[in-house]
Amino acid sequence: MPGGQDAGKATISRAGELADALSHFGDSDREIARATACYDSLYELAEDHSGSADIRDRLICGALRLAACHARRKDITAIRDVRNRLERYASGHPDDPGMRRGYCELSVTLCLEYTRQGKDADADRTFEEIRTVAAGHPTDRLLRSTLAKAISNRIAAHCDEGRTTAARHLHRSLCALAEVPNSRPDTMLHRANGTFNLATYLACSGAPKKALELYFDLAGFVGRYGPDPELSEVLADAGFALVTVFGDKQMLDPAETVYRDLQQRAAASDGMAGKVALAAFNLMTDFCRDGDVGKARQIYDDILALSAARPEDEEMAVVHAKACANLLLTTDALDDTAHADLLAQELAQLVAAWPDQAEIWEIAAGLAPLDTV
Repeated sequence: MPGGQDAGKATISRAGELADALSHFGDSDREIARATACYDSLYELAEDHSGSADIRDRLICGALRLAACHARRKDITAIRDVRNRLERYASGHPDDPGMRRGYCELSVTLCLEYTRQGKDADADRTFEEIRTVAAGHPTDRLLRSTLAKAISNRIAAHCDEGRTTAARHLHRSLCALAEVPNSRPDTMLHRANGTFNLATYLACSGAPKKALELYFDLAGFVGRYGPDPELSEVLADAGFALVTVFGDKQMLDPAETVYRDLQQRAAASDGMAGKVALAAFNLMTDFCRDGDVGKARQIYDDILALSAARPEDEEMAVVHAKACANLLLTTDALDDTAHADLLAQELAQLVAAWPDQAEIWEIAAGLAPLDTV
């Protein structure tokens, strides 16, 4: 390195300002030129004060932000250049864990862009580089988290391309990684997202049993590490996705299995209620389409209960109105006058309770011949 001196507070502050500025640039040619000049200045500071860990940290932050600018432009070459430049700098600091962490984070960005552009061999090679670095430092929790992110991303990519075996193999690795003691919360989150993506893919590709197994594996995992709002949100998203996919494929038994489990878990996690209501609406609609009005009514009653328990929740009220309208159309078609009248009254009550909610008014207006408004 050209310089080896430590940095004073003013210099560290200047490095921080440069790193912060890199988060505000756009992706036009002019903005990229300004961002590059900003990073060049930061890099010069880091070279002149190579003994300062504080400035090295800001250099890493700046590199990640500049790479993000290039990623928005889908510029693989520029992302790779940022990574290579940091790698050259890091060669002078082999014992600095931040340097290898920054290199791996840049590699995640590069791997994602390779994937988006269909460069699978390059993506696989970059992913293996991340895995190699992480394997050399098994006690580094931050590196483990970066590896978990990379694995989760590769699972999603394999699912998109229909590579089931590769996706399941990586999922096993991801699950094992999350079981390492003292792992960071974001490692757990990446594990949950990886399971979510694989389960949804298997449901879409006609493997309902395996998809259900993964859903319950995810539910068990979330239960072991809960209560955690982010993990619960992933589970709710996964349950909603599976109910929707199974319903679209007219596999209503597994759809109901997931829904009932999700409903039970949501009773202990209020943050899951919105997704449960959406899953219920989709499943109720599927039962209506299938002609099983009895099951549809049961699911509607669940939505009614959720809505009644949250009278100030506007999104819940909209879901309730949609469900009411769908079931009303079904019962009207079946000449079930008594139930249709009751549903019409409930919809009218929703309109009265939400006089400024345009979507509820539109739903009711579409049923005006049924005297709901």
